[in-house]
Amino acid sequence: MKARSKLARPLETERFILEPMGPIRFMIETREIRRDPEILAGLFQTSKPRSAWKWARTMSLPDNRTKFAFSITPKSGGRSIGFHKVKMRGYRSAFNSVAIGDREWWGKGVVLEVRAKLMNHFFSCSDVERFYGVVEARNTASIFNYRRLGYDHVGSWHRSNQNPQTGEVVDFLNFEIFKDKWMAGPWAEKNDDA
Repeated sequence: MKARSKLARPLETERFILEPMGPIRFMIETREIRRDPEILAGLFQTSKPRSAWKWARTMSLPDNRTKFAFSITPKSGGRSIGFHKVKMRGYRSAFNSVAIGDREWWGKGVVLEVRAKLMNHFFSCSDVERFYGVVEARNTASIFNYRRLGYDHVGSWHRSNQNPQTGEVVDFLNFEIFKDKWMAGPWAEKNDDA
């Protein structure tokens, strides 16, 4: 297994600086996100604001060993617009999730750019061979992002949860991509600066 200390380091994309966060910084920088009903529902939480205690319990705080969180800050200046998490789970697998709290950046390719950089980084600097994600079936923006990055839809969980805002029963879709497919695709960085 490659050393995981390399994983929690600052990274740059064309437009963003990705800073690794520890648990305290994560709690501080996500204060506004944990009060946003639309984002909370997208993270399979609740439509009601989360106290710091409940947020810490349900969001799996970063430890920079198996659970990582990166703050997303525009290079043009300003404060963090959201975060992207990577959690090592199972055999050489990593689960990813993202929340963009600044609505000015919604629909502007942030998730694609940031997720591609983090996937390249983790494939290059760790023993991860597979990334996967789960998304509510009606979250078309997330489905589009997974498909655009080359993920395969590998299954569905029918009637598996209830939308916290509407009470409607919802399906979830499962996506995954393996390292060899990623490295053969258009998003792969052939020489990560690890």
